[in-house]
Amino acid sequence: MGLLVLVAARAAARGADGEEIGRLVEEARQDLKMWFAIDTLEFLKRGGRIGAASAWIGSTMKIKPILTVEGEMTPVERVRTSARMFERMVDYARQRHESGADAWAVQHINTPDEFARLLESCREVFGCEPTLASEIGPVLSAHTGPGLLGVGAIPTRFFD
Repeated sequence: MGLLVLVAARAAARGADGEEIGRLVEEARQDLKMWFAIDTLEFLKRGGRIGAASAWIGSTMKIKPILTVEGEMTPVERVRTSARMFERMVDYARQRHESGADAWAVQHINTPDEFARLLESCREVFGCEPTLASEIGPVLSAHTGPGLLGVGAIPTRFFD
């Protein structure tokens, strides 16, 4: 949502009317792709998003789900370790950069060290500073728990 607010603010600053801003934000939303990796399944279980058996098996196997939010939260893939999760997040940043989406964002929930590593790795991938870097607030935190890392991007044309 932060990137979309920035798109709207930039359009308003250059004099766009409400209709044009709405159109740009909707178009940017369609092009915005974000991945989130969750460190534990416990909070998804508590919120009723997965069953107790799935959470137990996933925790036992050290499953780290990678999800996307495009209308609703959907799984992208499951990896087995934190190291592999981190690699996949950087790979995804590279994919977004290669597709021309260079207005990038990184986010986290209560994992500042991993966030700093992801931020540095993404700086190398994109060759510039992030458009948005933040810690996610308590509403989403209640659903996913601590340890979430997120990365995504939209094309820079939305900021021209």
